[in-house]
Amino acid sequence: MLAKRLLLMGLMALALIVACATAPPEEETTSAAKPATHTFEEVAPGVYFAQGTGEVNVGSNSMVVVNDEDVLVVDSHITPDAARELVVAITRITDKPIKTLVNTHFHYDHANGNQVFGDGIEIIGHEYTRQKLLTDVLSEPTYVLQGSVEALTPRLEAMEAQLAAAEGDARTDLEKSVAVMRRHISAQSEVVLTAPQRTLTDSLTLEKGSRTIELHFLGRGHTAGDVVIYMPAEKVIYTGDLFYDGAPYLADGFPLEFIETLDKLKEFDAELILGGHGGVTRDKLRIDARQEYLRDFWAQAKTSHDAGLSSADAFAKLDLEKHGFGSGRPAIRQLEIERMYHLMDGGE
Repeated sequence: MLAKRLLLMGLMALALIVACATAPPEEETTSAAKPATHTFEEVAPGVYFAQGTGEVNVGSNSMVVVNDEDVLVVDSHITPDAARELVVAITRITDKPIKTLVNTHFHYDHANGNQVFGDGIEIIGHEYTRQKLLTDVLSEPTYVLQGSVEALTPRLEAMEAQLAAAEGDARTDLEKSVAVMRRHISAQSEVVLTAPQRTLTDSLTLEKGSRTIELHFLGRGHTAGDVVIYMPAEKVIYTGDLFYDGAPYLADGFPLEFIETLDKLKEFDAELILGGHGGVTRDKLRIDARQEYLRDFWAQAKTSHDAGLSSADAFAKLDLEKHGFGSGRPAIRQLEIERMYHLMDGGE
């Protein structure tokens, strides 16, 4: 009898060893089934810089602040689809509920996911952001030129044409890009513009347990309602598109006021600047480079304007290569010059 028991126990142990050797780890199976859509860089205790991994088009960065009892999120991405993925991804770093969403400004790549943050979640933004999101901003040039289905479809068709001739690793990468683009275009039909319920025109301080979070409007710049989120104890500031280390989009901007607004940004005691695009900035001198770009762009546009040149001719003469931000898409640069001409002619 004892011998039979020992034999049975041995067989059971052998079966367990085989099962463990052949079955993939649970974490790997989950990862393979659904790749991560976001990375979270913890830049201060409980403060995360969230960036997309490319598995879904998120359009912009976000910040996630895990407080004593709840979570604050900054910017909701480019579609409800992307916002939902962000909400799911946040559960990887905390089980606390999201209670607050802050919009840095009204642009579609930062606010078109607002509708996902529904019941029980307070959305905060500048009063100008609220007013814009209560209008049909999806018919404005910013969206029509870059984010609409009409703008994206030709890009998808071009990618699909490239895919037909691609091979090997290039084909694999392109297949992924096409899938992301198709998903993104499909997600456009779901967007329901959702405005902040709570607004500020100057400053607003949120006390989240032991954490203080300050919201500030420093002046017009990228738009007429850019909000920065400052955490004094952590010396971290999230700037949205008011500042990131790259060429700013100016078709809704106020270039001369933008320069003055960035002077105010420099005054904050912040060691880390988190922008709406790109990576973390640790050197405030990069703000000087952004200001020099704005001065140069405005000066070149003004010279053409004063000479009576059309905006198209002004674009043909424009040279911003020395700033190292790249030439940008021609249609965007043309739109930015038209904006500057509008301001030079006294328009708002």
